[in-house]
Amino acid sequence: DVRGMKSDTSNSHSDTESEDDEDRPETPEPPAQPQRTVNMLQGCRSVDEFERLNKIDEGTYGVVYRAKDKKTGEVVALKKVKMEKEKEGFPLTSLREINILLSFHHPYIVDVKEVVVGSSLDSIFMVMEY
Repeated sequence: DVRGMKSDTSNSHSDTESEDDEDRPETPEPPAQPQRTVNMLQGCRSVDEFERLNKIDEGTYGVVYRAKDKKTGEVVALKKVKMEKEKEGFPLTSLREINILLSFHHPYIVDVKEVVVGSSLDSIFMVMEY
């Protein structure tokens, strides 16, 4: 009798699990990330659309300024990409940095808003949250 009770409870338990499995999706969907909207027809904005307020600091890969967007009044950080070491093309380290920062959406990681250009091709800035 005791063995019969154990098998009955285990059968009823497995029947319930299979019914629950049918109702649940097989893989959980990841949370939706916010989409960035960029008008590709407009092209890159000019760095002249920002008013530089002061220099924050300079590092290995660029100089960072505190700036204000003239259109919106938003205070942002402008990071000028150092192009000195590159003989041809865009610096790979900067390209990686931009790509990685654009892919993350986390409160502890700085958000890249856009990339703007200066008067020449060797003057490129990352616009980031301040």
